[in-house]
Amino acid sequence: MDVPFVIAGAGIAGLALAAGLQRTETAMPYLLLDERPELGSAGGAITLWPNAMVALDEIGVGDDVRRAGHALGAGTIRTRTGRVLRSLDLERSAAVLGGPLVAVRRGDLVEILHDRIKPGSVRLGVAVRGYRQDEDVVQVVTDGDPVAAVALVGADGYRSEVARVLDPGLPERYAGFPAWRGIADTGGLEPVQLWGSRQEFGVVPLGDGAAYWFATVREPAGGTAESELAHLRTAFSGWPNPVQQVLDATAPAAVSRNDVMDRALPRRWTDGRVVVIGDAAHAMRPHLGQGGCQALIDAAVLARLLRQADSPAAAFTAFEKMRRAPARRVVSLSRAAGRAIDAPAGLHRVSQLLPDPLMLRTLAKIGGTGAYPW
Repeated sequence: MDVPFVIAGAGIAGLALAAGLQRTETAMPYLLLDERPELGSAGGAITLWPNAMVALDEIGVGDDVRRAGHALGAGTIRTRTGRVLRSLDLERSAAVLGGPLVAVRRGDLVEILHDRIKPGSVRLGVAVRGYRQDEDVVQVVTDGDPVAAVALVGADGYRSEVARVLDPGLPERYAGFPAWRGIADTGGLEPVQLWGSRQEFGVVPLGDGAAYWFATVREPAGGTAESELAHLRTAFSGWPNPVQQVLDATAPAAVSRNDVMDRALPRRWTDGRVVVIGDAAHAMRPHLGQGGCQALIDAAVLARLLRQADSPAAAFTAFEKMRRAPARRVVSLSRAAGRAIDAPAGLHRVSQLLPDPLMLRTLAKIGGTGAYPW
């Protein structure tokens, strides 16, 4: 058996990379290792910006995702009292960004990507704990027997063990708030974000009588609530619809909670025949909706470089050179956006001073089709 190209992590980044590699008839043998007992993705849904849709087109699944997802229309940003801070025009934003944003259930995206890779190429219940390498192979360290690999891609999330071998002192700290996400069985809604004093609630329609929502509240890490849904009902008591509407239409089991962490970028992304992508390389706050989008761009770019380069090591070096600076910029901007939203409510009106055309041009540089490298 040929020594495989190993991808640590079978989430969105890892599956997208494998799907990109599979586009050629002579695709190198690859193996995805994931510690979870089954495929899936917590978080309910994801909003894909036009830059991510270009990446999915590059991978070959863009049209499948468009059919499974829901193109978003015009939206608003409001205060917790319902006052409109900003209203976005659908046609103008799509023209500047290069297309609409698409909301899709994470499970559907995972299934679409998984269907494009070689059957039997995902090994579940295998946690990657690091690596060792010599001149011939990379020994992927697991909880069981090591796996010999021609190269290793760490697509294993912000707690990446591969990244922590690349940078053993990689620091992280709690950002000050968790992020809750859920799916509500209610339709007929428009995209909206509501900002309060150190609180945020956003709603994204998914079509077919469902909506995805997300929320942040400044509070200690860990969480002790018996019911996260009941906790949110209390935290957002008195907020206008659609907040109460979607919470009332959400099942407790459909709610996830994750403490938001600010983790530094590893000092290096590559080590010979080892590289990290996605959150393993550039974990970011969720406020610009770019975490998954940047992971998909990483996967598409790296898949193309691997098809073109003479060796995995050469592709990895080119990848870090191409992607590190843009990703670092999005990490910084996501953190700045988080600080702005987390500000006292009285400061939110300052956002109205930024003209719509300037705001859209700024967003286009982050998430528009022109933000894709090719």
